[in-house]
Amino acid sequence: MYYNPLFLQTADVQETVFLSTDLGQLYQSIPFSALATKIPSPSYEMSGRGRKPFLKVEGGIALMILKHYLGLSDELLIERLNTDWCMQYFCGVQLGLRKIKDKNLVSSWRTYLGSHLNIAALQGVLIQNWKPYMEQTHVTLMDATCYESHLRYPTSVKLLWESIGKVYGIVQQKRVRLKLRSSRSNYGRHKQQYMLYQRSRKKTKRKEKKLRKQLLKYLLRLLQGMEELQQKYQFNLSNKESKLISAIATVYEQQHELTYGDSGKVSHRIVSLGKPYVRPIVRGKEIKRVEFGAKLHKVQVSGISFIEHLSYENFNEGTRLKQSVAFHQKHFGKLSQLGADAIYATNENRRYCSELGIATSFLPKGKQGKQADQKQAMRTALSTVRATVLEGSFGNEKNHYLLQKIKAKTQPTEIAWIFFGMMTANASIISNRILLQQKRQRA
Repeated sequence: MYYNPLFLQTADVQETVFLSTDLGQLYQSIPFSALATKIPSPSYEMSGRGRKPFLKVEGGIALMILKHYLGLSDELLIERLNTDWCMQYFCGVQLGLRKIKDKNLVSSWRTYLGSHLNIAALQGVLIQNWKPYMEQTHVTLMDATCYESHLRYPTSVKLLWESIGKVYGIVQQKRVRLKLRSSRSNYGRHKQQYMLYQRSRKKTKRKEKKLRKQLLKYLLRLLQGMEELQQKYQFNLSNKESKLISAIATVYEQQHELTYGDSGKVSHRIVSLGKPYVRPIVRGKEIKRVEFGAKLHKVQVSGISFIEHLSYENFNEGTRLKQSVAFHQKHFGKLSQLGADAIYATNENRRYCSELGIATSFLPKGKQGKQADQKQAMRTALSTVRATVLEGSFGNEKNHYLLQKIKAKTQPTEIAWIFFGMMTANASIISNRILLQQKRQRA
């Protein structure tokens, strides 16, 4: 049997070797103990009952960072953790000859951390520890982006048919348990009509509207039939089934309004039954007009990004300037220069920045007066940094830290996925700065 010679060494030697690796440098940039104080310990750790867990809260946070840093699936991450001593040291555990057999360990920690996540408190801890490695903290940049959820592109026909399938399945299941015959609701005929439409090459608006009306009528009949069945036999739906039926009823009302209403728009529109909290975010991009996921307003200081506001409802980022300035002043002190795009350049925001003496990258109005060339040079520099560093951070996080499509299944775990992805990207930048500072000190 093969033994890793590192475990035959003393703890000091192990730590020295670990800190010299890439993971060790990343480990030094993250204040795990301080972050763990902002998240309560699990109940089994408090009571002392049950099997001793492999990881503490620090280890759970480290596990989330490893996932985004290495870009691995949950299952592959556990396999690597079982065989890689550096990853074990990163998570604060030494398995030796043991193995973690629980393949749901990563998802269970994501669920736990998501349910206790306090973004403001955790970011406060990170800022205090990272501030010595941040320069030009008098400058802030801001912009918004959408971190898309992993779901198929929604259409009204798809959503209605999915709702019909869910309700029909629940009705059939309840009738089997009640020992009743199968429901005669012509499900097969409607399925055939739906499949014929999906296979057709030309899906005209006329065909789509006709099918949508038929599916709406059939969905209403299924919902009424299930309600009558429930009243007659007095059975209860599970919590999961109740939430699903409530979401489907909302989908019916919204689609009915879109089909027969005058406005053609509905507020808080549901686009996924599995994720009813997701909303369409109109971005106006040339290649992707609408995105489906969380819209996040980011504040960036010295190349390090922070979450100022996160919502699944669409919002105008131009209204978040005052809150962003307050965020900067709370954590970094005086703000002198601000970089943002044209959507922030409202008269109200201009007056607010002028009152506080904040120089902005907004295109000026009226006469410039003295030092016009210097002011123009500063605006150009701020716009360039915003367009390169801030916009570049969006692509870096999405392409290299698993934020291209959020594959978590619930709203708290999606928010945790986004937070730890951004945190890992920031920690990677800080670790490089720490390494550079150490090299300068040795030189």
